[in-house]
Order: sequence, then C-alpha cells, then structure tokens
Amino acid sequence: MDIILKVKSDINNLEFNYKETIKLDEDDARNLFKGILEQSIKENASDIHIEPFDDKLIIRIRVDGELKEAYNLPINSYQALSSVIKLEVDMNIMEKRLPQDGRADIKLNNKSIDIRASSIPTIYGEKIVLRILNREVFFRDKKELGFLEKDIDKIKNILNKNSGLILIAGPTGSGKTTTVYSILNDLRKLKKNIITIEDPVEYKIDGINQIQVNDKLGLNFNVGLRSILRQDPDIIMVGEIRDIDTAKIAIRAAMTGHLVISTIHTNDSISSIARLIDMQIPTYMINASLIGIISQKLVKKVCTKCSHDILINHNNNEDINTKVARVCDYCKNTGYIGRTGIYEILEISEEIKNCIKEMKDYNEIKEVAIKEGMITFKDRYERLIKDKITTLEECIMINNI
Repeated sequence: MDIILKVKSDINNLEFNYKETIKLDEDDARNLFKGILEQSIKENASDIHIEPFDDKLIIRIRVDGELKEAYNLPINSYQALSSVIKLEVDMNIMEKRLPQDGRADIKLNNKSIDIRASSIPTIYGEKIVLRILNREVFFRDKKELGFLEKDIDKIKNILNKNSGLILIAGPTGSGKTTTVYSILNDLRKLKKNIITIEDPVEYKIDGINQIQVNDKLGLNFNVGLRSILRQDPDIIMVGEIRDIDTAKIAIRAAMTGHLVISTIHTNDSISSIARLIDMQIPTYMINASLIGIISQKLVKKVCTKCSHDILINHNNNEDINTKVARVCDYCKNTGYIGRTGIYEILEISEEIKNCIKEMKDYNEIKEVAIKEGMITFKDRYERLIKDKITTLEECIMINNI
C-alpha cells in the first residue's frame, strides 16, 4: 500500500498529498503546480524558485524583494513537477544539460497568468525559476508608482525634447519595466510610430508595434534595432542595453531624430553615465544623445498595523524619529507589507555635458547634478522615514545612508 503523506507549507495551511513510495503521476504534479501558483499569487510573489537537492525539493517564493521558503518536499516529487512546468512553459523536457528559457499564459481561476521561466542545470537537477508578470501594475499612474509631482514634471520636460536617449536605470527587480510601460502608455496617445524590441514582450499594448527577441532565429537586439530604423519610427523602446553594439545603435538612433527609451543595470543616475563610458561609447556620442536618466529602487513599506514610533540616535548624535517594524498576522509576521518606488531623475544639462566631456569623476558630476536640483536617493529615504512609510533599518539595508 502506498504511504500518503500530508505536506504542509511553512507559510500557509495548504496541504498537498503525494506518495512516498513512488513518483508523482502527472495529475498529482499538475495539482501541485496549480497549488504553488495559487499560493504565490495570493502572497503577491514576483518569483518562484524550484530547487532540487540531494534528498529534498525546496520551493521558495520572492515577496517584497525577499525569498522565503514556501514548501519543503521529498525529492521524489521533483521529476514529475519539473516535467509539468517545462511542458507548460514550452521548454524541451528532454534537454537537461543546458539552460533554457520559456514562457506561458496560464489560465488560473478565470484569470490569465503570464509566466516567464528559466532553467539551469545543477548537480542535483535543473533549478527552475518562474517570474510572475503582474499585468495590472504596468499601466499604473505615475503617482501610484511613487513619483512626486516634481518628478512627473521633470519626466515631461525630458520627453518634450522629442529626440534623444532616455535611460531607466536600476538593479534587477527594481520595477524598470513598469516605469517604461507607464511612459509608453502616455506616449501612445500621441500621433507617433512607436516600435519596441523586448526580451520578452511583457505586456501587449494596443497601438504600439512590439517585437519579441528570438535568439534561436538570430533576432537579437542588434538585428531587431537595425531593422526598426528602416520602419520610419518616431519612438523606439529597447528592452535593455546589454552590450556595446546595442548601445551604439541605440545612441545613433537617438542622434538622428528618434526618441529612444531603454533600461540599464546600474545603481544610480550618475553610475549610468560611467557605465556608457565603460562600454567604450565616446563622450561626444553620449553628449549628443543622452537627455535624461531615471534611476529607481524599491523600498519596503512598514506595516501600519503593528509598527510603532521610536526616537533613535543616528550618525553623530542626530535624533531620528522613525517607525520600527514588528510582526502581526496582517503583514504575515514580516513587519512590512508592499513596496514603493524611489527615484533619482537626472536631466542632462549643458553643465552635465561639460562634466562628461571633461571626464569628471562620479562625485563631481553628482555635485553639479544636486546644484541643478536633482533629488538624491538619500533625500528620498529621509522623506520616507519622516513620513513613516518605511523604517531607518530598511533604508540602511537598501542603501547605507
């Protein structure tokens, strides 16, 4: 007789039956996968990590930027579960030695869930990561994303230039794509030919021509961008500037009368300029194309139900009135619930261009930018602490202030 065990998640009361003595069959695996998805969406998770080890399968989910263990299952549940997932996201189930990417639109409780998948071989099997794309956030108002009125005005001033390169900068998972889509949603109301090249296309937008990168067929950012330039575009969105070739083509497009929007992985606005220089882009090309940089990070919001005020001494006897995170059922014993965006917006002025031309260092360019009105991340952190939206502890963890 098969032994039926009850596996209970560490973060919820869902239970899954599986057989200890044999592998899961396909129906069991599909039910397990559905349960994992349902719980992850309920928790508002952005990613699901399927991680095989010697004698167990650990499933972790990322909520508000942090990974936490959701399920700890016997390793005999892995094979059927991984096969079901790979079939769902259109991966080759026979290929286990090389990394793969996949994607799927999955119907779940009458809702369409957009999932981006990635697998990589480990010594115990393929680790699979599923990114859950929340379509509802892509068209949020800029105020909902955390932009202040002065931020929105600055962005409008940059976009009104009609041509040039705008960079959306930040680390992985900082909401760059959401900001890009918010800008595109505003621009599509104009009588413009807008073309994007993305990897992947994360949301379909009426009135915008979107191109999906397909490396297997040779359609990468470079090839796609060269072809876009022959399509009489007004506005071009490049999903990400990853290498020197893509950077040069995007910059040349911006120099020839097109408005180009792209993302780049850097820590702040000034670092984005240094990154372009590191990619061997001549300074004259940067000055001729770059018109603005929006750099962003996500900060966790303290739970309003269980947090309390405290006066602490910080940085040379400076007293700071801040919130302290505690734990309760409402925030699922984390002390925080949800995140908000913080932003640095740098308009490229003549003074900044002179700094780039003269190859000034990071601190000199930042000093000029602050004099011209750029609000730094440090300023944003202080505002969030003062307004009791987050804690000093969270700000120190995100950026050592």
